[in-house]
Parts: sequence; structure tokens; C-alpha cells
Amino acid sequence: MVENDDLIETFINSLRYAFSNMSSLLFGGIVFFLAVFVVGLPFFLGYITRCMREVIDGNGVLPEWDNILGMFRDGLHMFSLFLAYALAYIVIVSLPALPIFIFQQLDMPYMVLLSTAVLVLTMAVVASVFCVVFFASWLLYATGGNIREALKPSRIRELISMNPSGYFIALLASIAIMALGSASALLVLTIPWAAFIAFVAISFIYSKYYQTTMKMVGR
Repeated sequence: MVENDDLIETFINSLRYAFSNMSSLLFGGIVFFLAVFVVGLPFFLGYITRCMREVIDGNGVLPEWDNILGMFRDGLHMFSLFLAYALAYIVIVSLPALPIFIFQQLDMPYMVLLSTAVLVLTMAVVASVFCVVFFASWLLYATGGNIREALKPSRIRELISMNPSGYFIALLASIAIMALGSASALLVLTIPWAAFIAFVAISFIYSKYYQTTMKMVGR
């Protein structure tokens, strides 16, 4: 019977993967730095997508930086996916923001305060939910190559519901990786490499979730 890795094992294995190819890691930090200025963003997103595919296929070593055109294409698609989430977030958050402007015009300070609290709560809840499901969308794109399928709520729900305990472990391990990456980034010069390590480690975590889940359901 196929079982999920435990939290500690998942965490350790993801870091091993991140350090499995030092030349790719060192170059990846440079690409992440360029991604901050948008120049390297498609290549960075495409590389992370490639990491997901290769881990799912059984490759436990960080890939080389080759097949640049394929990476660039995947990166553009992933950027479109991210924009779709960002647009959905803006639309949802704008709904509770409207009453604030209305109550300001009506000079109702208590209702403005209440509406502001509702807005802040909505922003926090929606951001949390989107952070949880975004990597499920990324997995769906990495394995299917279809942005529309990756954005379908039914497909996202199906993927998570196949193995909810495994997805929860992946989520906790990802949070631990982000916490470690934040601590490592205290040295300013290491920020690009700390961020790159965090992203490839998290991509490994969710890819192993997908791999394990598909074995569980016999696919």
C-alpha cells in the first residue's frame, strides 16, 4: 500500500533535491535575481515547471538549464496562470471594498470601520485560499500543459481531495521551507539563492504529493 511521506522526511528530501545540482542552483539564483526585474521571470517559472515534471517522472536531481525555448514557453503560460489568480483576487476583494467608499460619502464612520474590517478579513482569507490551491493549479499545468484545465475549480478540488492528508503535509512542509528561506535571506546577498532553493524545494514537495497520489489511486 502506498503511503505519504511524513512531514520531516518530506522537508529533508526537498532540501536534498534543492542541493542535488550545485551548478543549476548557482545559476538559478542569478535567474531569480533577474526575475525580480521581469527579465528572467519566464525562464524562472518555466524552470520550476520543468522541475515538477521531472520529479513526477522520477528524476530526483535538479535539472540543467537547457531547452531554453521550452522553458520560456512554459514560463509565459505560468505567468498567465498567475495573472488569472491575481485578477480573480482583485475582483473578489473589490466587492467588500465598495461599501467603504459609499459609507465615506454618506459620512458614516462606524460603518466605514466595520466595512474596512470586513475587507481586511476578506483579503486575508482569499489570499490564504489562493496560496493553498495555487500549487495544485501549477501541478495540473505541469502534468497536462493546459491552462484552462489548471484553472478549473473542479479539477483543483479533485486533485486535492484524492489525498487531502498528503496535501496538508505538503502545505506544512512548504511553510517550513518558506520560514527557513526567510531566515536565510537575512543576509541580503543570499536572497536570490535562498528564494530559488525555497521554490525548487516546494516544487519537489508538491510533485512528490502528485506522484504519491497517482500511485494511491492507481493512475
